Amino acid sequence: MPEVSQVHIDAALQNVSIGYRNPAFISDIIAPTVPVLKQSDRYYIHDAGRERLRATSDLRAPGARTSETDFALSTDAYFCDDHALSAIIPDEERANADPAIQPAIERTEFLTDKIDLNKEISLATRVLTGADIPGTTLSGETQWSDFEHSDPVAAVEAQKASIQSAIQEIPNTLVLPYEVFQKIRLHPKITDRVKYTTARVIGEEMLAALFDVERVLIPRAFKNTAPRGQTASIESIWGKNALLCYVTPRPALMRPAFAYTFVWTQAPGSAGGRIVEIWREPSRKADAIRVQRYYDQKIIAAGACYLWKDAVA
Repeated sequence: MPEVSQVHIDAALQNVSIGYRNPAFISDIIAPTVPVLKQSDRYYIHDAGRERLRATSDLRAPGARTSETDFALSTDAYFCDDHALSAIIPDEERANADPAIQPAIERTEFLTDKIDLNKEISLATRVLTGADIPGTTLSGETQWSDFEHSDPVAAVEAQKASIQSAIQEIPNTLVLPYEVFQKIRLHPKITDRVKYTTARVIGEEMLAALFDVERVLIPRAFKNTAPRGQTASIESIWGKNALLCYVTPRPALMRPAFAYTFVWTQAPGSAGGRIVEIWREPSRKADAIRVQRYYDQKIIAAGACYLWKDAVA
């Protein structure tokens, strides 16, 4: 291992990591970032009483005290674990690269992508297996791939009402993994609504309008579940499921939302919650690059979502 004095933060590569985004991932969209100053701390959860919606008398007589009100809150805690991966750049590869910095850029993007892949898998696993996540498992005639009997539009409308009742916010995001998206855009309940329009292809924007949500997200991320060295076994991270949720446009500790990603932005050497370090490995005739990110994903309000498992066959 290198001495501390041999490791330095590479600002240019750090900017590469901050700017890199894999469009197949959605975890940073449905669980938006909340920057935090401490690695671990408590955060507030709005309780079911919803004090902010309660009418409170604000009339004050001369000389009288003002009526006092406040948030009705409970608390939980986050801890931003260190998520880090490293890679080696052999001298021979750098000597043959044009420009010489290209291998470092490629490694930085690769490591960033791997860390973000783990984050995507972690959130998907939490949502798809969490006992606290409201939802139902579809089968047979209820699956949205059954064009004769199912009605995905009515199903989504019903759960929009249940989420609004639970959190007093209208859900604004519908997640349709690619396999679900492929089939649902051919559903008669969808195609009948656009057959008199000029639209030739039903995409995300049109589905968002049809379902009356701000956006439809189509995650296209996959994972290899086979051990290293074995034949690849590729699976969709989000599977054949569908998720309706409320994503706040202004992430903050005091705002209700489905989920947040707490990012420790004050970690030593951090820029935007990310760290990229580089050092020399003389015995290997190579440079080493390490990418780090401190974060913790939390479901803030399970009632702010609804999950359809096995939405299509």
